[in-house]
Amino acid sequence: MSKPTKSDLQKYQSILERQLASLKGDVGSMRDEALRASEQDASVDHLADQGTDNYDQGFMLGLIENEEETIKLIEEALNRIAGEGDWEFGICPLCHDEAEGSKKSAKDGKKGAKAAKPAKAAKPAKPVKAIDAWIPKARLDYLPWARYCVRHQESEERNRETA
Repeated sequence: MSKPTKSDLQKYQSILERQLASLKGDVGSMRDEALRASEQDASVDHLADQGTDNYDQGFMLGLIENEEETIKLIEEALNRIAGEGDWEFGICPLCHDEAEGSKKSAKDGKKGAKAAKPAKAAKPAKPVKAIDAWIPKARLDYLPWARYCVRHQESEERNRETA
């Protein structure tokens, strides 16, 4: 994929802003519901009802936590669109680092080749496969707050599961 165009950025910004407003409203209502549930705990007479209420409240707090994480990702994506993020919107920072690393090692390899004169004709080096650091448009259309390409997102999730 290539860098998103200005019209793409405007489209993603609009989608992100709508999603952010919706999630903030959802989180607010879930918080209100969780607080109401905690106020009602004292009035529960039966232990089974109290256990159910505690489970429901814990479940609701877990949902709130997930929604708040998504809100944070959306806000970061909006900052990247505005040019205020740690990296450009639509780029996978891990792919970008890999691409920069392969460019640097290719330059280092050329410098080393000039310094040493081979006795025999060396085989031509295989060209380094270019790494496309841009997240595919289909992924951004589906998940505009995506930080990573699919490959690196899967890797991040595997690392999170083992931690």
